[in-house]
Amino acid sequence: MPHEKLIEKDKTYLVRKGLFHVQNEVGLGKSEEVYHQALKRWLSKNEIPYESKPPHTLFVGKDPVHTLYPDFVLWDKLVLELKSRPRRFVDKDWVQITNYLKFRNEKLGLLVNMGLQQVVVERVLWPNPDSKLEENWKAWQDASSQTLPHIRAAFLQHFADHQTGYGAEINQKLFLHRLRNKNLSVCCNPIVDCSYDGTHIGKSSLDTWIVEEEVVICQTSLFNDNDFNRLRTRSFMKDLNLPRGLSVNSGKKLSQIEAH
Repeated sequence: MPHEKLIEKDKTYLVRKGLFHVQNEVGLGKSEEVYHQALKRWLSKNEIPYESKPPHTLFVGKDPVHTLYPDFVLWDKLVLELKSRPRRFVDKDWVQITNYLKFRNEKLGLLVNMGLQQVVVERVLWPNPDSKLEENWKAWQDASSQTLPHIRAAFLQHFADHQTGYGAEINQKLFLHRLRNKNLSVCCNPIVDCSYDGTHIGKSSLDTWIVEEEVVICQTSLFNDNDFNRLRTRSFMKDLNLPRGLSVNSGKKLSQIEAH
């Protein structure tokens, strides 16, 4: 086994000991902040180098767009995200720590829950995959709109700068900022009337953007494919009576963009 992996294994074991020690002394059912402060004291006492909530800022050009705050970075390499919840981890928790690992280009993180009867520590691996891009712009080839090339350029630059691997919140903030930097107007989550059997039954917001009152854009992140977006984009185009659409999925390894 490579020496680097042995070191990470030893450090992970040491941190686990500290987490169990903290819970045993502080007790069950305390807030995340209480456990956070206790762990800081344990790390200092055991001379483990750490940073607490260091800011990690993502930029579009020179503009700061989103800042991540991992709970701990140990030895300048091991990311630790701390929770205190009386339940198991949910998808949002996994996405959160994956965002940190991707930003830092680290291989290993620890997702920790102090809120159950026994401390739960999950090892989260970030493989730093080779990202790929699939494009299908056939539906826009004969379009004369000046808006469409700007949208495509924004997406391609977004992929070039950030590849794949970030969750939906980050991807949407980054791309929305890039669109607005190109002076494109964007309406987020438009509201439409809904009916059934010829009867109006209410209003609903749509999880989509409208660019320049012309193009519907539907996005997902970390999905395995773009199939859901294809159907959703066409449905929203019909709801909004708009002629153009774009379905985008920034997956774990593959970013897919298809024009409609």
